Amino acid sequence: MRKLVGLILLVISFNLTAATLDDVTFADKVNVEGKDLVLNGIGIRKATILKIKVYYGALFVEGKTKDPNAFLATAAPKQIVMHFVRDVEAKKLQDAFTEGMEAANKNHASFKAQLDKFNSNIVNVVKNDLIIITFTNDGVSLNVKGRQAEKITGTEFAHALLNIWFINPRDENLRNGLLGL
Repeated sequence: MRKLVGLILLVISFNLTAATLDDVTFADKVNVEGKDLVLNGIGIRKATILKIKVYYGALFVEGKTKDPNAFLATAAPKQIVMHFVRDVEAKKLQDAFTEGMEAANKNHASFKAQLDKFNSNIVNVVKNDLIIITFTNDGVSLNVKGRQAEKITGTEFAHALLNIWFINPRDENLRNGLLGL
């Protein structure tokens, strides 16, 4: 009986600290630079007219909101976690980041050097790999498949890169999921 109660409590405590969508689980909070960020929402990136699932994305911010303007222009840390559910070649990911930057930012050309550096850290991913992008007041940290890349400095670049998911996004459903809509 004790084991059963312990197991039930373990399951309940796990469910209180995680969110799951279609068997993909994300923590309900992460810590960035000493600040706890909460899970704002989870969305699914689908590609092509066939709506093939590519990755599940999670957005972590200081306080839950359905309004992207509440966090896009702030200096507060933010994090996007991409959990891949299929294999994707590095070149396709790099092209997607470049096209997203162009669609979301009128002044995208001014970030070319930083975006090139960002893209140089992107490698082929396979099912269950993670890309974690952390946005801070002084730049962007990138973790690809558990490998931490050198921080790319620049507040404006950090804002411009985050815009990819919220300003003229390639997948409105992913955007809405990240916003908890």
